[in-house]
Amino acid sequence: MTGRTRKTKLADVAAEAGVSISTVSRVFSNPELLSPETVRNVREVAARLRYTPNPMARALRAGDSPYIGVVVPDISNPYMTMLLKSAQSRSRARGIGVFVADTDDAADVERQVCEQFARQTRGILLCAPRMSVSHIREIADMIPLMLVNRPVDGIPCVYTDSTASVAELVDRLCELGHETIAYLPGPVGSWANKVRARTVADRVRRHGAELVKLDPTAARHEDGVTAARAVADGGATAVVAFDDVLAAGLIEGFRRLGLSVPDDVSVAGHDDVMAGLVQPGLTTVEGLSARVGQLAVDRLLEAGEPGVTADPHHLGVGTKVIWRASVGKPRA
Repeated sequence: MTGRTRKTKLADVAAEAGVSISTVSRVFSNPELLSPETVRNVREVAARLRYTPNPMARALRAGDSPYIGVVVPDISNPYMTMLLKSAQSRSRARGIGVFVADTDDAADVERQVCEQFARQTRGILLCAPRMSVSHIREIADMIPLMLVNRPVDGIPCVYTDSTASVAELVDRLCELGHETIAYLPGPVGSWANKVRARTVADRVRRHGAELVKLDPTAARHEDGVTAARAVADGGATAVVAFDDVLAAGLIEGFRRLGLSVPDDVSVAGHDDVMAGLVQPGLTTVEGLSARVGQLAVDRLLEAGEPGVTADPHHLGVGTKVIWRASVGKPRA
């Protein structure tokens, strides 16, 4: 039985020609941006492989698609859920639909999805990407790209700028008398996690307190429950979690250990997305995900308009600490 011949793809030409996918794309869309040798080489390879550019895909890349793509690492995370709802609402109000992809925190899946969206949409909102900078730049060469919570030089980005608020939170914990403070990390590949971890460590050190280092997590509720034992064993009287999901898990974990929040351990989170679901009320830092989503969509669609160049500057959305009952003085 004779099988069907697989159609040659852009990636096949790129691999054979020894260039990036974005370079092949430019050969058929903006060859004047490349050297004549590169253009000639790619076209010869394309002809040999019988590759034919998809005119519909080229039209979509030119900005005619009625959709944008939104790529998130974990759609079940409340921060991403709220950001997505806000982005959809904003995009729909401008007459543009939304394609959504959840990458399960996998950089390879993220890259594959972005390459697919580059052929189907007029622009991509890439949230908290795990890809390398070089791969992010490749995607930006293919299609208008707006980053969320991962600044990369030369590529527009909107992010939650909470460094000052996290510093204020740690300062307050030290002022209350906490001398041993833990930070419960989120995913290893998260830019926001790196920034928060560094801020907590710097402020703890400045106050002469001790920092308890905990293992990275996938930022799921059960990770917080499990980490409660490590916090207690480390002697910390306060813990700052990467986000509210982990913080809620910590509070449940301490309950199972017979420890009281905040009498035995103070707990703080980030994003303010679980205020009504946690007892005692969770002290946290605003995430402002809805605002971030709105701004990101506006900037992406404006950049996609004919004759408009994307602003490469990064836009940070300032935050504040929301003080609630989960933080108090350490037990004497």
